[in-house]
Amino acid sequence: MSILDANFKKIHRKETKYEGGAKRDHRDGKGSFVEMPWNALFLVSRIYELGNKGRGWRNWEFGMPIPDLIDSGIRHAGRHVAGHRSEPHLSQACWNMLNALEMAIRVEMGWLDPKVFNKMPNHFGKWDPSKPSPLPLSPQEREWLKVWGLELPGPKPVKKAKKR
Repeated sequence: MSILDANFKKIHRKETKYEGGAKRDHRDGKGSFVEMPWNALFLVSRIYELGNKGRGWRNWEFGMPIPDLIDSGIRHAGRHVAGHRSEPHLSQACWNMLNALEMAIRVEMGWLDPKVFNKMPNHFGKWDPSKPSPLPLSPQEREWLKVWGLELPGPKPVKKAKKR
């Protein structure tokens, strides 16, 4: 991550020096967009395009519960694994998982109500319906988003019920 001095010049912790002599801030932690599978992303983008028909542009942004998206993604992946090619199941599975990840970010940013959108079970402890679902993102994902410019608020403390 870089900072700016008083003259708006970037000050970096690390720099990459190119053979021609140019210098640039180091790429570590910024993602590697040139390595992404753009053909596959195009296929997923078609699901976004087709899913909007009759529902309105960017309909998914109103929010969908994370467990519903994960369930749907797993079902589509299973259909693909089973050999079904009647629909673009693999593209649909990716669409669902990308949106589950986006909903997780929006829940942690406080943009979506966790009681509505993050009803995820915690299978690593005794089930207690009075306890909130685990945070939807890992500590590492939360840290990665800081580089992207999203400073996630910390987890809110659970309020204890007042004794009467």
